[in-house]
Amino acid sequence: MKTLFKLLIILLFVHLSLFSQDLSRDEQINKGIDHVYKVQFDSANVIFQNLVNQNPKDPTGYFFQAMSEWWKMYINKDDRSNDDNYLSKVDKCIKVCEERLDEDENDAWTTFLLGGVIGYRGFMNVMRDNWLKAIDDGKQGLNLVQKSYEMNPSNKDATLGLGIYNYAVDYVVERYPFLKAVLFFFPKGNKELGLSQLRDCAENGKFSKTEANAVLAFIHLSYEKNYIEAEKYSAKLMALYPQNPVFERFLGKCYVGLNRWNEGLNLYHNMIVKADSNMAGYNNNYMRREANYYEGLCQSRMNNLDEALRLYGITMDICKTTDKEGEESPYYVFAALGSAVIYDQKGNRNEAIKLYDRILNMRDIDNSRETAQKFKDKGLN
Repeated sequence: MKTLFKLLIILLFVHLSLFSQDLSRDEQINKGIDHVYKVQFDSANVIFQNLVNQNPKDPTGYFFQAMSEWWKMYINKDDRSNDDNYLSKVDKCIKVCEERLDEDENDAWTTFLLGGVIGYRGFMNVMRDNWLKAIDDGKQGLNLVQKSYEMNPSNKDATLGLGIYNYAVDYVVERYPFLKAVLFFFPKGNKELGLSQLRDCAENGKFSKTEANAVLAFIHLSYEKNYIEAEKYSAKLMALYPQNPVFERFLGKCYVGLNRWNEGLNLYHNMIVKADSNMAGYNNNYMRREANYYEGLCQSRMNNLDEALRLYGITMDICKTTDKEGEESPYYVFAALGSAVIYDQKGNRNEAIKLYDRILNMRDIDNSRETAQKFKDKGLN
């Protein structure tokens, strides 16, 4: 039986490999990218490995292998178990790109791939608070992507990197003026130009349409606080990839931002069902933590207090396994604060005060201590 199973697996991979060879190079790339967004990483990597096998000196397959590992990491940013694997794929891609550029320094496509893989490594360094490395990667990646775009202005995928840069630098300088000195040697940004470039890529990119839509959803959700605009992109992404937890989280936060509690409740409950059914991308405690917290928030806003309290309790229990000691996550802090408020609403003042006191000894997140102190002293009035 085991021998038969192994034979079936071998035949499956042979079939996929042969199928990939029948497709054009661009079709192979887009099919692989589609698998990545569907959280079908094994299927994506069969295609990307086939690109490598076809021409080991072409960096294209290595680039998309690195991006596949990037998405594994991005789906669950708090989990660092895939960091080393991602970085090894990046190093391999950089090596192959540099070897190719040694032969032809005017290779626009390879220059673009090198800039892209270094730029995304910069995002990873931002997530890991490696700010000096992130700044260095950002500057190097930008220069390469800009150079590739000057060599080939028809490459709309390059506008993804340019758009991210133009928006981010302008936003950072506007929000944190003290960083002007750090960014003195960087080109100036332009938020409106950046958004325009991202929209251009979202409409006209060859390989980066989905990524550009995801960046636009994130920017409008997290920075612009334009939940209506963010919902437009998030709903589009969810319609294409209903099994992608990142896109579902975007849409859920749009519902919360727009006070559409019933839609948010249904979405987050659906995420919990997916997690409990062991669905890829959802089957981890970080996802369960977020989904239980937000479903609890929706239940609370709909005045289903007992159910909200239960969900907040589950969130705090999960946080005991995910949060580092002394570094409470926002989910833990606000699940505790939400629970305290519910106890106050239900007239259980003693239990509410116990929780307010606990929050005063937790990490302060978005004025959580000040809010807890205020409610402890004056109640909800």
